[in-house]
Amino acid sequence: MKIQPIRGTHDIFGKNLDKYNSICDEVKRVASIFNFSEIQTPIFESTDLFSKQLGESSDVVLKEMYTFEDRNGESLTLRPEYTTPMIRAAISNNLINLLPCKIFGIGQMFRRERPQKGRYRQFNQINFENFGTKDSFADIELILLANKILSTLLPNIKIELYLNSLGDKDSLIKYKKKLSTFLKENKKFLTKESQSKIDNNPLRILDSKNSDDQLLISKAPLLIEFLSKQALKQYEDIKKSLDSLKISYLEDNSLVRGLDYYCHTVFEFKTKSLGSQDTLIGGGRYDGLIANLGGKDIPGIGWAGGIERIMLLMNNTEASLNLIHFAILDEKFREHALFAYNLVANKNYPVFWNFKYNLKKSLSKANESNAKYIIIIGEEEFSINKYKVKNLITGEQNLVSIDKILSFIK
Repeated sequence: MKIQPIRGTHDIFGKNLDKYNSICDEVKRVASIFNFSEIQTPIFESTDLFSKQLGESSDVVLKEMYTFEDRNGESLTLRPEYTTPMIRAAISNNLINLLPCKIFGIGQMFRRERPQKGRYRQFNQINFENFGTKDSFADIELILLANKILSTLLPNIKIELYLNSLGDKDSLIKYKKKLSTFLKENKKFLTKESQSKIDNNPLRILDSKNSDDQLLISKAPLLIEFLSKQALKQYEDIKKSLDSLKISYLEDNSLVRGLDYYCHTVFEFKTKSLGSQDTLIGGGRYDGLIANLGGKDIPGIGWAGGIERIMLLMNNTEASLNLIHFAILDEKFREHALFAYNLVANKNYPVFWNFKYNLKKSLSKANESNAKYIIIIGEEEFSINKYKVKNLITGEQNLVSIDKILSFIK
């Protein structure tokens, strides 16, 4: 029997690894522009860290966490999300003593969900977090940052920004009470799964993708009608800033995100190009979370993005387009080819040595890899001590001496 990866996991290699690396490179480039520092945390933490902060009744805690006991009987969990571990790390290492604390991370998360296109049980995620300010500039900055990353990586994909406000604690309490009453009165129109959430987690019902649930949700009270004056002003300030920056957005009053710690601003970048798994980046404010984890009572905001979903939408990367293929048509030309191969590699161009000794197969492999150039060494080239350099994009080719190769592949 052929050995296969565990269900819900996948191997990343070849073109997909090129895409993965391009995403990580772009994330780090943009992070440096906006002055965010990278952090890495362990892939497992104490189970209490997640169960208390994500909400005991949340789907993540009830259904999706990978939890186990170590030899000392301590309950540990593979991280299902990144915000909580990053806050824990910031507290543990006194990073929040210097505010604002702006950090980002790239790493693997684990959730026992139903595997489908763009959704795995082990998946790679990007997180950006800003601790220490209530100023709406922090909200705008993180939206700008996310927009910059996506527009660079996916320039030809239509992506829309969805926006909402959950308000402050008092706003949420009032709204949850009104929403719960409405849902109880119309309980018969909800699915059994949504009915089970009415008492403990009514906001999660707004996330339901079920068409029957959605029909009732469309008639539910609107959260924005319960915002306090201060919360409403904060939301209006953010919209005004986005308008002035000419960043378009859609208001979605049912947008609440999937975790219990959110408040005030919540947002998602979505595309219709992925079907039901349409969210590329999502996040919002979590002003009470840091204090709940034992840190200072300071505000926070952040977002998370799924790398696999971005990869699905990406064309072949620029890294592939810089690839230089070498087609050696006979073993006797190896030494002649090696001089050029070493020259190009020493200038940090990615190179590929084709062992087929066949021009047709070499060209096919080069095109398949989206290489920009192929350097051909056959009888003609060997006899005059030159190399044939062909641009695979334009079709132009030239016979050049070794000292001219670099000028042709720039």
